[in-house]
Amino acid sequence: MQCTTARLSVAAVTRQLAGQHRAGGVMRMMAATGKQCASSCCVIGQSKFPGSHQVVFNKQTHFNITTLSFSTNARADIDEGEDNGTAASAPSPQRQSSWDYLFDSLKAYKSRHGDTFVPATYPDNPQLGNWVDNQRQLYRMRQEAENSGVPTPYEFINDDRIDRLNSIGFVWNANDHAWNLRFEELKQYIAEKGNSCVPGIYPENESLGLWVAKQRRTYKVKLKATKKSQNQEEGIDSINETSLSEERIDKLNAVGFIWDVHEAQWLERYEELKRYRRDHGDTLVPKHYAVYPFLGRWVDKQRFDYKRFIAQKKVEEGVEIEDLDERRELERLASLSTGMTEERIRLLDAEDFIWDPFNHAWEQKYNELCMLLSINGHATIRSRRKGYDPLARWAEIQRKNYRKRLAGQKTTLTQERIDKLERIGFLWDRGAESRQSAKAAAGKHKTKSKELKHGVS
Repeated sequence: MQCTTARLSVAAVTRQLAGQHRAGGVMRMMAATGKQCASSCCVIGQSKFPGSHQVVFNKQTHFNITTLSFSTNARADIDEGEDNGTAASAPSPQRQSSWDYLFDSLKAYKSRHGDTFVPATYPDNPQLGNWVDNQRQLYRMRQEAENSGVPTPYEFINDDRIDRLNSIGFVWNANDHAWNLRFEELKQYIAEKGNSCVPGIYPENESLGLWVAKQRRTYKVKLKATKKSQNQEEGIDSINETSLSEERIDKLNAVGFIWDVHEAQWLERYEELKRYRRDHGDTLVPKHYAVYPFLGRWVDKQRFDYKRFIAQKKVEEGVEIEDLDERRELERLASLSTGMTEERIRLLDAEDFIWDPFNHAWEQKYNELCMLLSINGHATIRSRRKGYDPLARWAEIQRKNYRKRLAGQKTTLTQERIDKLERIGFLWDRGAESRQSAKAAAGKHKTKSKELKHGVS
């Protein structure tokens, strides 16, 4: 059988092999069988310069060069020309000389640029960028081999070369290195600002703001994917390959990284609300409050979100509302998004949060009326001859709303409020109240006169 040969870079092979598992697919194929068929072969991995590694796949039957997939068992070997350069067989002098030449070129590059991140197209030495990339790929493939339990003869880069590259501070994983650099910058930011809320547009370090946003975005995707997978093995593998590693998550958690900025801002406003209530005795924060400039608007938003939350609950429970306008308003509120949750309601209730300030004001006036009833024995309000009487004005508004309700007009006076007022003897007719007030005053005067008369006698 004629041998079919295709030549690609090691980096290209690694990117295409085994889908998401990259070079790990090579290792699994290597471990799958220990037999070699000499009838046909496929050589992959010829670089542009002497002394490079070649990954040689020996197949038994069919190999699809387009998809880089085998239809039967296959194994991979390392080839450096005449020998494979592993612990079992050292590289030839000619190959080693080529490697040494490029290693010295890398040392010179680091002395000049301060790192080992050689561009793929480096004009001073076009071969160097590809060679550096190959060293990283071969090192990762060796690690995959060791983790998969593949025997020592299948090493992709020997210990001597690893030690020499380590001696000049070679970065084996460029992505990890870049991540760690941003992480150290984040730690510095936290030390200076006291939090990890780096703005998306941060002029002092634009890359840090983008990196922090990416960590939160990736973490959110990871959480959603984890829930969706429902612990299925395939789903979990996909998540681990494409998202933040647990090690990185732990490192970020260790420095107090805020994964959800919106939740952190909510809790910050909540703490301000607690301090406001401690100082003022209520949660009726003015819209413009100099001490906490954002608190007033935040408090209003909680009330709006609460209305929407309750409306959604009623719609879900199928609560029937006879009034057409009220039902339409309920459906409108239920269709709007809300940030309110059961947990947030619990936290706000713990601070005696006033969900409806208008209803709260009504209840305050109603309580004043009840106090008047307990003092005078009736709920009749005698208007002051001079000045403004808030309670008398409130009572007049209730009567006005009552007349509107009788006329079929929209009003804030609910049947529940009507029942509460009538239970304490509130009179809807002001004329009747005036007569009752005058009668009460006359009776009080008569009683006082009798007391004075008996006192004289």
